Amino acid sequence: MALALLEDWCRILSVDDQKSLMVMGIPVDCSEDEIQEVLQETLKPLGRYKLLGKIFRKQENANAVLLELLEDPEVSVIPSKVQGKGGVWKVIFKTPNQDTEFLERLNLFLEKEGQTISGMFRALGHQGLSPAAMPCISPELLAHVLGQVIAHPPPPLLPMRYRKLRVFSGSTVPAPEEEPFEVWLEQATEIVKEWPVAEAEKKRWLMESLRGPALDLMHIVQADNPSISMEECLEAFKQVFGNLETRRTSQVKYLKTYQEEGEKVSAYVLRLETLLRRAVEKRAIPRNIADQIRLEQVMAGASLSEVLWCRLRELKDQGRPPSFLQLMKVIREEEEEEAAFENENTEEPEGGDGYGHWGNEAND
Repeated sequence: MALALLEDWCRILSVDDQKSLMVMGIPVDCSEDEIQEVLQETLKPLGRYKLLGKIFRKQENANAVLLELLEDPEVSVIPSKVQGKGGVWKVIFKTPNQDTEFLERLNLFLEKEGQTISGMFRALGHQGLSPAAMPCISPELLAHVLGQVIAHPPPPLLPMRYRKLRVFSGSTVPAPEEEPFEVWLEQATEIVKEWPVAEAEKKRWLMESLRGPALDLMHIVQADNPSISMEECLEAFKQVFGNLETRRTSQVKYLKTYQEEGEKVSAYVLRLETLLRRAVEKRAIPRNIADQIRLEQVMAGASLSEVLWCRLRELKDQGRPPSFLQLMKVIREEEEEEAAFENENTEEPEGGDGYGHWGNEAND
């Protein structure tokens, strides 16, 4: 990172990195006199400067030089590149507000994710960092930490805050901004399992999404048992607002679900999958034979073309039934083949009876 090299070089030489420039991409065979000649001409608007040193950068097979500006620089007149021997030389400099801009962009990104910089540091084991200290942290340290996050993301990345749940009230007539109970419960269950914070924090976060009867229920269960766990809270919500169909009901509902008129086989399988998973959760269908049950139900409950039926029969005879995604792949492929075949058969020949052009020439 060029900016990091500039800052490190300035730190070693004890010079102000905001009053220094680094010029990169200088050919190795370029003498110091040639370098000075180019820089004196191109950097003239910046006033007096001092050449502090030169280093060879192996990755670029070129030299870089460090300059100290002896007058306060005007950022607007600093060129980003200069034309020198061998081509363009790149000019690296640090604006006075560059650190602030970096932190602002990082904060904006984290805010959209419902996170904070301090939370990110805590998640990675960097303790003792207060929000007031954040502006003093160098972009290089933040970049290093972000690199750690990308290479080895902790589970979860930043635990201090989490994305908000959509509102759930449990009202008979839900408002437009509210989620259906099953959708809300699925999201809440997934996040609660993965979020490594105290139970009290989880419950506080959960209550932020509740309104009306649902919020009343949360107050009731906590009053009855102040130490109630999040799992027990969600179980109470299932009992009050969830679908309480029995194992037998969920099993029968699945086995009596057939493809509807005009419905694609793939759409039927997708609709069927929701019922299958519900039946598995209620232990109405053993999880270890779910793939087999799915394939059998599709073959019994869908209107299959002869080709698709043969392909599914072949999969069944192999002894290892396909997973949901594997089954969907086979079905989608056949649907696309059938659609392409139908399009070919419905294309009309162009040019009327096919004789107009040649007939006119013959008449001439």
